[in-house]
Amino acid sequence: MKKFLALTVSMLGLFAAGSAQAYPQFAANYKEARDASGRIACANCHLGVKETEVELPQTILPGQVFEAKIKVPYDNKAQEVYADGSKGPLQVGAILIMPKGFRLAEGKEIPKELAEKIEKGVLPSAAPIADDKPYELLVGPFPGSDLPDKEIVIPVKAPDPGVDKKVNFGKYSFYMGGNRGRGQVYPTGTSSNNAVFTAKAEGTITNIQKGVKITLGEGEGATEYENGALVTIKTKDGKSLVEKIPPGPELTAKVGDAVKAGDPITNDPNVGGYGQAERDIVLQDPQRVVWLLVALGSAFLCQLLLVLKKKQVEKVQEYEAQQQGL
Repeated sequence: MKKFLALTVSMLGLFAAGSAQAYPQFAANYKEARDASGRIACANCHLGVKETEVELPQTILPGQVFEAKIKVPYDNKAQEVYADGSKGPLQVGAILIMPKGFRLAEGKEIPKELAEKIEKGVLPSAAPIADDKPYELLVGPFPGSDLPDKEIVIPVKAPDPGVDKKVNFGKYSFYMGGNRGRGQVYPTGTSSNNAVFTAKAEGTITNIQKGVKITLGEGEGATEYENGALVTIKTKDGKSLVEKIPPGPELTAKVGDAVKAGDPITNDPNVGGYGQAERDIVLQDPQRVVWLLVALGSAFLCQLLLVLKKKQVEKVQEYEAQQQGL
């Protein structure tokens, strides 16, 4: 477990240095990881939609450790665009938003079988988005090649209403999202280099300058790129408009092309996508289970006695009929 917590910390360090290749930690930039519409913060940056499957047990008991599974299908051969414009293995990440009281299981709380999988490196580790929100977990980023089954398994510990008086027995909703690849927009609203770039005005491309240093965005949201490109568009009114293209997307337009506002001038480098799902789980009171079993047992016993009594009455009636010569 320590090995994977160290992996998560190292990934966070890469993110802080600006060289991470996928950024599920960007979800921490939002006050609420899930907004009123039900959309998880990841969807604000990851515009591509991909299938994501989730799996949870239907019923759990107080204090039980169970597995939350997030399946993120992807092509192992896919190469995504990194922040510096180079390409490499697809990165995978996930987010799990649980009700208050639920948290990541750790150490000796994790069942032996699951702990062995974690130690072998089969399962990625998870970490809370913030110290005051242990019920909201982030996973990754990590290379998709490290996940042969394309399935992220997170050990979760259920609360015990007998210990935590703020928790009640009943139905709870879990919200999970799975992502592969980088987003197309940063939380600041600036486009990443994993997006399609389009012409902002109608005109003719008069010049393309490659291998230049460019900056996209302003202020804290500004991102600098080496080996970018400048595409000059001469509009109908004679003005020249310069489009900045970061490394990563491939230019599909050339000098002399006539373009309209909104026409793509690069390809779409995005090979990933994001998907989310919601599942309900019931925190069951053990006493209710016991009383349910007692009720079912009582019903079965009553039915059995009723059948036996009916057989007894039938035999008595048969005997009386024989005595009467019927």
